[in-house]
Amino acid sequence: MLYDFQQLSPHDLEMLVQDLLQAEWGVILESFKTGRDGGIDLRYARVDHGLIVQVKHYVRTGLSGLLRDLKAEAAKVSALNPSRYVVVTSVPLSPGNKQAIVEIFRDRVLAVADILGQEDLNNLLRRHPSVEQKHFKLWLASRAVLDRVLHNDVMVQTEFQIEKVYASIRRYVQSSAYPTALQILGRDRVVIISGGPGVGKTTLANMLLYAHLERGWEPVVIRRDIAEGQRLFQRGRSQIFYFDDFMGATFLGDRGVAIRRSEDRAISDFIKLVGAAPNARLVLTTREHIFGQALSVSERLRQAGLDSHKIVLRIGDYSFGQRAQILYNHVYFSDLPDVYRDELLASDFYLEIVKHPKFNPRLIEWLSSYSRLRSVPPNQYRTFIRNLLKDPSEVWMHAYERELNDAGRSLLLALYGLGGKAEGTLLQAAFANLHAVRARRHGFNRRPEDWSTAMAELINAFIRPQGKTAFEVLDPSVTDLVNAVVRKAPENAADMVIGAIDFSQIDRVWELSKAGGASIATALIQGGADVAAAIKDRVSAKSRLMTFENSTFAMETSPEARLAAVLPIADRLRTAEMSDLAVVLSKAMETSWLTSGVNINDGVEALRALEAVTWTPLTELVGLAERLSLALVCEAQRGCRSDELREVVSVLDLDGPDNADKLDRLRGAFENSRQAIGAEIGSCRKEQDFKGLEEDFELFASCLGVDVSEEMERLQEAYSEYDGYEEQRADAMMDDYRDQYRESRASEASVRDMFGSLRGDRSS
Repeated sequence: MLYDFQQLSPHDLEMLVQDLLQAEWGVILESFKTGRDGGIDLRYARVDHGLIVQVKHYVRTGLSGLLRDLKAEAAKVSALNPSRYVVVTSVPLSPGNKQAIVEIFRDRVLAVADILGQEDLNNLLRRHPSVEQKHFKLWLASRAVLDRVLHNDVMVQTEFQIEKVYASIRRYVQSSAYPTALQILGRDRVVIISGGPGVGKTTLANMLLYAHLERGWEPVVIRRDIAEGQRLFQRGRSQIFYFDDFMGATFLGDRGVAIRRSEDRAISDFIKLVGAAPNARLVLTTREHIFGQALSVSERLRQAGLDSHKIVLRIGDYSFGQRAQILYNHVYFSDLPDVYRDELLASDFYLEIVKHPKFNPRLIEWLSSYSRLRSVPPNQYRTFIRNLLKDPSEVWMHAYERELNDAGRSLLLALYGLGGKAEGTLLQAAFANLHAVRARRHGFNRRPEDWSTAMAELINAFIRPQGKTAFEVLDPSVTDLVNAVVRKAPENAADMVIGAIDFSQIDRVWELSKAGGASIATALIQGGADVAAAIKDRVSAKSRLMTFENSTFAMETSPEARLAAVLPIADRLRTAEMSDLAVVLSKAMETSWLTSGVNINDGVEALRALEAVTWTPLTELVGLAERLSLALVCEAQRGCRSDELREVVSVLDLDGPDNADKLDRLRGAFENSRQAIGAEIGSCRKEQDFKGLEEDFELFASCLGVDVSEEMERLQEAYSEYDGYEEQRADAMMDDYRDQYRESRASEASVRDMFGSLRGDRSS
């Protein structure tokens, strides 16, 4: 591959040259700066006082800029009097160009052979392929790779934004995160990238997917839930599945859990499916606090061994030097006019940004994007940045409250209610319903063009297109904004419930209510009959709308799931309408048992919901809890998995003579399913799989009194074989990746030197 090196910043190029020359010469080179008066756009490396290497990167001005600056540097280099002086540049050089450079240094300090241009760098890369592989940003962000991805015929159906990812790779600060994530993906076939908002999770995930596309893998971009991936999974095909924010985005805030009923089982099952398929890969991202909360409430996810697939990105893990490089790369590859760059450089203002406690790559992207700064005069640029770092949410809130019209707010609330992602026809229907409700409740006028007006207002500012007809929030901070909007004005919550076209929207509002205090629940109570009627209408539907690609389909929900969803709401709102709805749903659930049995996991959730109610009218359903318990036992006797039996055993009281019959029947359920449960040993792929199944067997032995010694022995044998293999693999990986990347802490002086290069490579 031939490189023009335009995908590298000057700092990136210096690091590449340092590694290439070290490999070529067999010496150790170290960075060296000349002092405050010279070499501000230079980087030096030396082994002793006799050798100096100067690296020059002129993407914008090319040869003319190189010659201009070398003339200015000639006297300084002469004063240093090195025994050998080497000039390395990314500019293509002819023999005549090299001779012209030699003539600039008339004291013969520079030889033609010590001038390395673009062609020479490519030659060194061919001689040292290990250096090329180490600098993955070099080849991953090359035009050749981009062209191969763009001309890959499997890209036709994906929603992956190639050009956007290409730009983000150029700004990426090379670290161990990418090779570590790639290692986990190759080892486990599944990687979970976790961390706080704006830390770089999506960028890293995009790079992993981009690299696989270059190799010809088929991408499957999951937008709404894991069922989409299950539907498109094909054994034998090289497929990479990509689910950004798979725990459900951030609509629950800091205290909620973004996971709906049965989703934990679907996630666990799909991870196991991909993990067992040699030609499948799965890349997931999630916010770390939501990931932890999801594990805390889901036994199924705890048993799935997700931690073994995880790499965590943290702002605190970025060193001072890495923060500086993030800002530097964003500014270098930005469309910022020079007058804004000069504001950053004056009085070392960039150091204030790098050291700021709220430093965040997402904010850096914002402050370096001229399209977002057109209304900010250059002399107010610093004030804008300081305000942005002080309280990023205020920037969004100001725009929401002062710059959006009613239709724009309705559209943003509708998209939020749909989980932040939606196919266009579904979003338009949700918008129309919610906008009509808000207009009626708040007394503003509607117009036929409201949809197109709102879309034009929000696109690429609050939302962005996905694929041909779908849309999603611009980034998770927009979802955080709507969280704040609803908490600040809880009447929005009532609007969203009354205007919902699907119960999943109501469920999201309710989860936000649980996380956001009493004000949202109060607003729902004040919504009165309208709120109750909307909940009744949406929950009574036998299916919920789900979106995939360019189509919408319905996923059936069980009667147990419908009751489990309504009981907590009824217990909190405590209205006659909600009490009546709970009774209707409970009768419908019992009627369904006559023909279709019980959904065990949903039934367990319904039983827990019944046991948690405290409102007197709902406690009258206590008899239902006993009937549901018996129905769960009967269903388990017909055959069940270990996780289903575990849930039933965990939720039921099996102590005392009054429960002897249930205990005996659950023993029978285990015996009926013993062979199938024992076969699950062969499905264990991770340490957590073995540990989880071991805990299940121990639970069955202690609570049911069954003999599981044979299963435990088989499980231990399987684990011993796995453990030995894992130990060998860990040793091999340690040898492969030890010392692959070395991160040195950059001093303020070296950061000043790096940012000084932004003053160079200008036309004048």
